[in-house]
Amino acid sequence: MHLKIHTAALPDEEVTISSSAAELVRMGFNPSKMPKVDRLKALAAAFVSECEVIRDARGAGGREAAIAITEMQGASMFAVAAATADL
Repeated sequence: MHLKIHTAALPDEEVTISSSAAELVRMGFNPSKMPKVDRLKALAAAFVSECEVIRDARGAGGREAAIAITEMQGASMFAVAAATADL
């Protein structure tokens, strides 16, 4: 899976979502079939994938990247809860 990013600094960037990041945010679980849930999980997985690269390099910032991954997992769950609160 890939996520396209368009910003001033990155006008045509693509982030590859790792299978471990997709599993961490449970991208395959969306019984409501809500597009918003899929978007939230894809954004969270892309963030986690970028942090995994830093963590796995075993250099400076590895610990911080690991913490960011854990925090994003929680943030993703709360975001999905917010998106599905009216169900």
